[in-house]
Amino acid sequence: MKLRMTTFNCENLFGRYAFLNRPPEDQPKDYIQDIKITDVVAFEPGRSNTLKPRPIAEAQRKNTGLAILEAEPDVLAVCEIENLTTLRLFNAKYMRNYFDRVILVEGNDPRGIDVGVLLRRGLKADVRAIRSHADAAALGGFLTTTNMLDMKGRVGKASFSRDCLEVDLDVGSAPLTLLVNHFKAQETRANGTDTTTAKRRGQAERAAAIAKRARATGRLPVVMGDLNKDVADSFYDDSLNPLAKSSVFLNPVTALPADQRWTHYYSSKRSVSQLDYLLPDKGLAQAVVGVQITRGGLPPACKQYTGPRVGSIATDGLEASDHCALSVDFVL
Repeated sequence: MKLRMTTFNCENLFGRYAFLNRPPEDQPKDYIQDIKITDVVAFEPGRSNTLKPRPIAEAQRKNTGLAILEAEPDVLAVCEIENLTTLRLFNAKYMRNYFDRVILVEGNDPRGIDVGVLLRRGLKADVRAIRSHADAAALGGFLTTTNMLDMKGRVGKASFSRDCLEVDLDVGSAPLTLLVNHFKAQETRANGTDTTTAKRRGQAERAAAIAKRARATGRLPVVMGDLNKDVADSFYDDSLNPLAKSSVFLNPVTALPADQRWTHYYSSKRSVSQLDYLLPDKGLAQAVVGVQITRGGLPPACKQYTGPRVGSIATDGLEASDHCALSVDFVL
């Protein structure tokens, strides 16, 4: 059977709670009803945490759904999702219930952005097991605190910035193990100190170790998600080498021309790079039949892409995401 696996960073897909529908002076009278998630929101560019007006947010999130549907995934890994309820509502309202199985486990990010997995409606696949690694400590063992407000005690010491969501998925005769990740973002302090390379390297090493354990049980691991570094960057720091440069994983995107491997548009610098990866085990080498990067959800300001946009993306601010959907096709 043919199977398309896709990874996509939805860029801050948060729920819109019922209390946002009331004017500030109107105090909630029904607290239970007011904490319900009724829609999804969109933010202004950057990290201002300013919500876009509701009609614009709805248009933008419709475009996010259209960008995913354009990729036509059978199995979709997503990043930057607030919670399971938000993901289910987004699937129902903006993707016409394209997916009938939705998997998400809360992770470590203090902003509440998690990773998840969705399976296309009608896909003949069995979910055998789901495992979270959010409680794994970077130095081994488990975290000593569950307090998400304790940045130093939990988030700083966690192995994974969000989670390495492990999903055993049997598709036909193929026993797949998905490892969905969103690694530590790149950051350099004002004094030039790099604060993130070691963290990403540790996350890549831990994900590779989890994959090795899955492989030892006869399963075929596939690492998916936003790994937050471009291995082709002239300033590449080797942090993804345990995965992207490993002899036990394939990197199908290398089949594309070098200038077409990018998956992310950085608006501040008007530049593009590859931050998103889909790395199957080498045991799947003969099953890989194609790779595709779907860019129709990008803003018009991204001049590196000259193709058509989805939906209502006629001006900047209505883009589906600053990331593209990366897909790999298999025949299993």
